[in-house]
Amino acid sequence: MRIDMHCHVVGNGTDINKVDNDVYFNKKNSPHWFTRILYAMIEHGLGNAGADTNGDKVVSSDEYFEFISKILVESREIDNIVLLAMDAPYDPNTHERMDSITTLYVSNRFLDKKVKLLNEELKKKGVDKRFYLGASVNPNREDWKKELYYVINETDAVLMKWIPSIQHIYIMGNHNEYYEMLANAGLPLLCHIGLEYSFPEGMRNIEESRKDPNLDLDRFGLLIKPISCGVKVIAAHCASPVFPAIDRDETLKFYEFMKAINTGGEVKIWADTSALSLSTRIPFLPEIVKNFPATWLLNGSDFPIPIDSWAHLPLVTHDMTVKEFIEVCKLKNPLDKDIRIKAAHGFKNGVIFGNTKKALRI
Repeated sequence: MRIDMHCHVVGNGTDINKVDNDVYFNKKNSPHWFTRILYAMIEHGLGNAGADTNGDKVVSSDEYFEFISKILVESREIDNIVLLAMDAPYDPNTHERMDSITTLYVSNRFLDKKVKLLNEELKKKGVDKRFYLGASVNPNREDWKKELYYVINETDAVLMKWIPSIQHIYIMGNHNEYYEMLANAGLPLLCHIGLEYSFPEGMRNIEESRKDPNLDLDRFGLLIKPISCGVKVIAAHCASPVFPAIDRDETLKFYEFMKAINTGGEVKIWADTSALSLSTRIPFLPEIVKNFPATWLLNGSDFPIPIDSWAHLPLVTHDMTVKEFIEVCKLKNPLDKDIRIKAAHGFKNGVIFGNTKKALRI
């Protein structure tokens, strides 16, 4: 099963109370210059790729779904995509939704309906490919149990997605019952690990953690709690940093963490390869390829985060040949670019694809 298990959803809905009908995205709630630039880059990139079909310079959720379906059909490397929901942040004490700091909200009900519609359209066209739902339920919600029950029993969700710093989730908190429900359902937890630059709340978490590392909600050591409750965990990006010059590199420490947990031939914690094609992560690719067993990895792109083929220069970056570089740069399909870049750097994609059914609820 050739699957991209880490693909985000975008849109431009403006009413947070209508999230079951559209993607909510409040880019005005982006006080940091870096996130404003990133959002502009993503929208510009999607527009140039053809996602902005009506030419209004804004990519709606309908346009995005049409585009992501098109690139899946055209991909020569990927057969299936997991689209990720994103629950809102909830106050850990009052359990109230924190609307004022919510930048992106993709509800499970909305995305579940969209995934089913996309799959029906693919089936009608005779295309043997499909989408899967990656759900997101914040354990700080007052109604978390009801929402999690819905995801487990009324959808075909294949994983649970958290970005702790964005959603204000303390992984070591009193979430045992939540973790036990995940474990009993065989639903793995895909958790962002490492500094999060894509959202304003992530930037706030970075600033706090640089003063005191114990305040970092996205650190990998916290994953021991859900693992101890029997949950399969997937750590995004192999815990690699984004910027070599300013971020602490704990990639090898994370590998040692995985090594200590994945004993006796059982993989309890996986890592995904999402966003490893990003130009700033190039320096970390050799140590990831060298140390992380392919049998512990899952394939993900982190699309629509930019996939920087131009930066993987031959004879400069790890194992990229001139021929491979030219071939990658000629590719139009972003999913294919991502796969071919990783293959050129030495990732054993055949083995990695084979891990999908072991890790996800499929």
